[in-house]
Amino acid sequence: MEAPRPRLPIVAALSAALLLVLAHAHGAASSPAGGPTPVAVRPWVARLQALHDLSVSGEQQQGGGFGECWGAVMGLSSCYGEILLFFVNGESYIGPDCCVAIRGATRYCWPAMLASVGFTAEEADVLRGFCDGEEAEATRAPPPAVPAPPARGLGQLAAVAVRG
Repeated sequence: MEAPRPRLPIVAALSAALLLVLAHAHGAASSPAGGPTPVAVRPWVARLQALHDLSVSGEQQQGGGFGECWGAVMGLSSCYGEILLFFVNGESYIGPDCCVAIRGATRYCWPAMLASVGFTAEEADVLRGFCDGEEAEATRAPPPAVPAPPARGLGQLAAVAVRG
């Protein structure tokens, strides 16, 4: 049996987000009125600023962002039991709330973010595929009703009784 993978704490993801916020705040404070920066910016701050700018442009194109990702990852934390049973013994029930969190995490988060909470890209794909299938099943229209046989009048029932 394979030993469980070590899970990186969510604190690492929170630390990365905090660095992005601090870098953005530093960039805004050192660049008055959108003009040129009067002080030389440290290389790591410039890289974090570029990363932030890239993520913001991606958010504008895709409609998602850090807030949606973080909310989905927090929702996943309450689903670990269901997800573990899904992968370990093939139990195929993942509740609707967990599927909402899974779909959110796979849509709004970078794969590295999911890896930081213990899911590989392949596991995330399997979970999303399952939840997308469940969503499609739930939204599918019910099958059409089978028409009832034509009603028989009392005269027809009496004729059947006499023959039988």
